[in-house]
Amino acid sequence: MSALQYRRLNSDEADQAYVLAHMGNPSLTLESWRAVVDSAPAVGGVIAAVANDCVRAILAYSISTTSSGERQFMVDTLVAFDLLRPEKLIEPLVSAACDLARKGCSSIGLSSRIDAPGYDAVMRQISDAAVLHRVI
Repeated sequence: MSALQYRRLNSDEADQAYVLAHMGNPSLTLESWRAVVDSAPAVGGVIAAVANDCVRAILAYSISTTSSGERQFMVDTLVAFDLLRPEKLIEPLVSAACDLARKGCSSIGLSSRIDAPGYDAVMRQISDAAVLHRVI
């Protein structure tokens, strides 16, 4: 098995990676997925973990603008497939996304549809990142 490459997904790989994207968002159509993959890098796209010409994990992102005018890197979909340890694919994929985000964004956010399968995980992530203070 060749080493994993973490890189931007290209148009020719969009259809192959659709199965993973659909796992992350069952309402996603093939046409809309192709549009995400073909997005201009300044607007969004997909970073993938690829080995032997097989897409093993995807991180779809979009770039939004905050109310203060700053660019924000939004993780829209994160899906990995591995029979034994899919989580091992995620850390380098997220690291690649962070490297990309640092090139022009002031923050990183996580977006999730309210009815998405990963909603509970998103809510846990939000609460884990919260800064809480109490004055007695």
